[in-house]
Amino acid sequence: MTAEHDRVLDTATAIGRRLCRDAIWHEGRCNWLGWSMEPHGGQWVNVYRAAGSTVYDGAGGIAVFLARLFALTRDPIIAATAEGALGQALFAAEDLRRAGEYGFYSGLTGIAHSCVVAGDALDRDDIAMRGREMMRAGAQLEPLAQRLDVINGSAGAIPLFIDAAKRFRREEFLDAALRHGTHLLEWAARSDKGWSWNTLGLENEPHLLGLAHGVSGIAYALALLGVTVGRREFLEAAREGLRYERVHFRATEGNWPDLRSFVQPSASGAAPCMTAWCHGAPGIGFARLGMHQILPDDTSILNDAEIAVRTTAATLGKSALGTGNFSLCHGDGGNADLLIFASDILNQPQLRKEAMGAALRAIDRFEEARAPWPCGVPGAGESPSLLLGLAGIGYLMLRLLDPVSHPTVLLPSITHQDTTSKRGVNQRYANVA
Repeated sequence: MTAEHDRVLDTATAIGRRLCRDAIWHEGRCNWLGWSMEPHGGQWVNVYRAAGSTVYDGAGGIAVFLARLFALTRDPIIAATAEGALGQALFAAEDLRRAGEYGFYSGLTGIAHSCVVAGDALDRDDIAMRGREMMRAGAQLEPLAQRLDVINGSAGAIPLFIDAAKRFRREEFLDAALRHGTHLLEWAARSDKGWSWNTLGLENEPHLLGLAHGVSGIAYALALLGVTVGRREFLEAAREGLRYERVHFRATEGNWPDLRSFVQPSASGAAPCMTAWCHGAPGIGFARLGMHQILPDDTSILNDAEIAVRTTAATLGKSALGTGNFSLCHGDGGNADLLIFASDILNQPQLRKEAMGAALRAIDRFEEARAPWPCGVPGAGESPSLLLGLAGIGYLMLRLLDPVSHPTVLLPSITHQDTTSKRGVNQRYANVA
């Protein structure tokens, strides 16, 4: 290993051990305290509280990082803490099931998937099997009108159900993916500008763009489903979603605007463009690159992806901390992860070098200086979580070491088998002539 790789591994290990040190234990389960954001009085406020259970900002996501780190370090304390975090996530899973929360980042399928991948990394078949059974419980939940996007809805659940169908060879998971795909078709707003989805549930508001809450994430899920089961209507819906996003694309900025009405407009009065996984070019880059993998002959998808990567790379290279924080959700960490993802898919090694450079600058500024890592809660301190905090920063370091063994957590994707093959998929779904 090079000196750079040693520094990255040392940083990931140090972050993991701090998470182990700070874990709060009770009856074999563990959790963390940290900064987060909650709605209060019509606005978002910073709160210091116990972490939740989900992938986005809770024990489920932290467990994935710690389990992957254990596979490298074989540190028994890291393994025990990962298992304790999974126990905490499992403890809360029944409440999510009763509430009908089936999403990836904020619901039952995400915790189930965390148990499967973390169980594999920990060599704990019993944990992986609990994840399978939890995924079965998620597959039985009915799609909800207000749960459409990647963060908490059908678009995040569909890839996980497809992965489970191939991993466990159970038709019920593919049936669930189809139900959620049909649900997205039913709730599409169809216009002469393309198709979009009201993911916020607000009337008379523009429908959002992007991966986390907008059209990109839904289009990606529909395209993946269409290719997996051989159904044209899902692919056509995905392309209609891309048409909607292209109407809003700003060539002068190489970016897509954040259409949330409560976001402060730019000086010109127009909606601003973020450069983050949740809103803007980086998240759209992830979605387009995912679609490029399954629809490689569509040059317009590749063109969008290349634009998104260029915009993200330019922002990441501006300073030691271009976004003001290093989180995966809306910080330099997530933007660097896009460059790692793009480097492999587009065969552009320079992009991975740029991501490594951003990480090393951040290590110099924070880890080596023993300063707090700037996380994704503005104006607050460190968060332990995967998408907003330390676990995600640590996971990025693992991605830099080996992106194949540590696939991105920023795109719900198929990791068990080749998505372009129908092996393991029941042929009654493959009805394209």
